[in-house]
Amino acid sequence: MLIGTNLILGDHTLPMATVAPLVEAHDLDALFIGEHTHLPVATVHPGHRDGVPEFYKRFLDPFVQLAVAAALTERVRLGTGVLLVAERNPLELAKAVASLDVVSGGRVEVGVGYGWNRLEMVNNGVDPAQRRPVFREKLAAVKRLWTEETTAFDGEWVHFTESWSYPKPVQVPHPPVLLGAAASDATFDDVLSLADGWYPLGTDDLPQQVGRLAARAGGAPPPVTAVEMEGQRPGVPWYSEDDTRARALGERARRYAAGGVHRMSVGVPADHVDGLARALEVLTALATSVA
Repeated sequence: MLIGTNLILGDHTLPMATVAPLVEAHDLDALFIGEHTHLPVATVHPGHRDGVPEFYKRFLDPFVQLAVAAALTERVRLGTGVLLVAERNPLELAKAVASLDVVSGGRVEVGVGYGWNRLEMVNNGVDPAQRRPVFREKLAAVKRLWTEETTAFDGEWVHFTESWSYPKPVQVPHPPVLLGAAASDATFDDVLSLADGWYPLGTDDLPQQVGRLAARAGGAPPPVTAVEMEGQRPGVPWYSEDDTRARALGERARRYAAGGVHRMSVGVPADHVDGLARALEVLTALATSVA
């Protein structure tokens, strides 16, 4: 199983110019970052009833961040975890992803999701009740823009005339699309029909859910990247190599690997260089143990 990183970076953390070379120097597989266009003041987070954490206000644009990472690394995979496709213009999104794939030499992975912040959707012109069908239509349009010489689209939410869209991605037919959503029959159907892999949060029953996905696929499941978010939030201390939580992380990684998980993307802190370096050392040792 591969081991990668999942980071929250903003104007209050270490810069990507510091983080990306460190991740690559520790020989880890991938670097994933998320996005939010803005944070409505009235937001209620389903997992934070006592208030939305500060970092949700401070996301930098993911394509600016990952372009910096592409310029300063040569090997590490560069991922979005996740892009809010329903809230984006598909013409602009197709060009941004393809451009990043070109400048990175074909190292992009496109984590995508339906979104959770209803007010963020509304402010971006999306009816929250329609987020999944809007997501599906916009993602379908983006994939056509990546793969067809010229493309026109006349859907319910996406309309454009016959057009060229360049550059095309380096990866053929396009960068891997990973759907980040909780296990359900509807999610699995979208993974199998629209995506190239599943990007779920890690859970105790994840190996069983991978089995469900495989059964729905009628064979081997598509690649699964499990996201372990503990320790990635700014200000949260990480653990040392001999910490019981580090050992628990290793046990979870081995259980995931045995259950068919392709990669574990582990949240690491980006408050200061020493803490990040210690976390990456733990992940390097973990990658060796589960290789």
